Amino acid sequence: CLILKMRNMKKFIYAAALAGSMLSMSSCVDLDQDPQSFLSYETFPKDAENVAMVVDALYADLWSDNYGFNCRMQRINVCADDVTYREAKPNNELALYEDLYPNVTRNDADFKTLWSLFMKAIYDSNTIISDTPVDENDTSKEAVALKNVVGEAYFVRGLSYFYMVRIFGNVPLELVPEDAKVDMPRTDVAEIYDKAIIPSLERAAEWLPATSRTKNSSTPSKWAAKAALGDAYMTMAGWPLKRDGYYEKAAEVLLDVIQNSGLGLTAHYADLWKEANKSTDKEFLFALFHSNANKKASNYGKSYYPSDFYPNAGWADYYANEAFYLNYPDDERKAHNFMTSWSVNKGSSSAPDIVTVNYKESADKLPAISKYYDYDDGAAGKSAQSNGLTSIYRYADVLLMYAEASTRATNSVNQEALTALQEVQKRAQGYPSNPVLTTTTVPEEFLKEVFDENGWEFFAEMRRWFDLVRLEMVDDVKPDKWANSLFKANNHYYMPVPYVQIDLTGWDNNPGY
Repeated sequence: CLILKMRNMKKFIYAAALAGSMLSMSSCVDLDQDPQSFLSYETFPKDAENVAMVVDALYADLWSDNYGFNCRMQRINVCADDVTYREAKPNNELALYEDLYPNVTRNDADFKTLWSLFMKAIYDSNTIISDTPVDENDTSKEAVALKNVVGEAYFVRGLSYFYMVRIFGNVPLELVPEDAKVDMPRTDVAEIYDKAIIPSLERAAEWLPATSRTKNSSTPSKWAAKAALGDAYMTMAGWPLKRDGYYEKAAEVLLDVIQNSGLGLTAHYADLWKEANKSTDKEFLFALFHSNANKKASNYGKSYYPSDFYPNAGWADYYANEAFYLNYPDDERKAHNFMTSWSVNKGSSSAPDIVTVNYKESADKLPAISKYYDYDDGAAGKSAQSNGLTSIYRYADVLLMYAEASTRATNSVNQEALTALQEVQKRAQGYPSNPVLTTTTVPEEFLKEVFDENGWEFFAEMRRWFDLVRLEMVDDVKPDKWANSLFKANNHYYMPVPYVQIDLTGWDNNPGY
């Protein structure tokens, strides 16, 4: 949210304009649209407090209403093997993702929304970075505070480009506001990493404070930037770039977080997903905070409840993949993440007959995703919108990324990697006196354990697809779908560029679309 306690009306008008429509929604529109009635950022006061008000608008860019990032990323993740869709819903577009056959017309709202919100975040970040004078040699308290705030803009720019290249492949390279033109070409993924993603995240890690500005994960700290940097390095080591030496880079930066951040895992997995804890929990490094009351809702309401749930039938947009659920270990995470029985009305509204059914006896015969149920705003399943947060990075990410990266870098399992994996396993089991822990030091076996643990730990957190793509394991987890997929036929894993962008620019779309 924008800070409402502004010193004067000019600040309020400007901040509202930046968060709304003053800046472009994408790179491919006329950007010479600065409304004359609004104060220009060029003349906006550039002290840390005032710039922070403008930086806050970047997180609204990423949120982009409850059908923005939170919704669209989960829809795309149906391509993976942890979350699935409701077959009984007529003409359900999510079936296209389940079948690994996205369609530029049927699914275009997903792609258009994600393209627009990320490119707007990039453009707005570029405006802040370009038009905020930062003296790197000034060590005064005010200068350091200003550098901290601008570091957030670097973080958002790097993160936005990181999502863009993983979803769409080649995208326009814009590093200053003046770069944004209708005829901008698409730039190769490798160049986007080298000129936008890595430099932005490195600068963010350098400039951001060790403790975030808001003292919670709604704004990033240097450790969040390092987690994102480690993630980017690991992705550069995998598909499509497959660069040598980047698992080593990832392991180095992630080990720094483990050894020096002072962060740790929350004692109980279920406590991570409680509305009361989201502003105080220390495991989250960066997240999008949702509030139905403040008109920044999430999509965790009716979409996650079964179609026959009583008393409030859900939309059942997402269910757990049954095979994934059955393969899930019987630990505290499983108890929290899945609802496998619920009340249904076997009678009528006037003469109800309420019974409890197992998911196999339910209308859709799939386990429900209960991970986010505490975020409901009101009675269970009653509202489409809800509160909560969308986790982008948490400390468990750092542990499991390090365990994988260090092992791939050296083809050996060091003690730090083994300990990192075991920390996640202990918490998953509730820290029993005799936990079942991975002890193998055979690299191939250990990496399989890390891969499985990663899937279970981050179930339904909208990231499984990216891991499968990076490791080229989509065919391993969905062999039947893969055999007839658009991705296999066209030798890539990218979604289509929105057709509005193609029509406007004349670009060639990704193969197959």
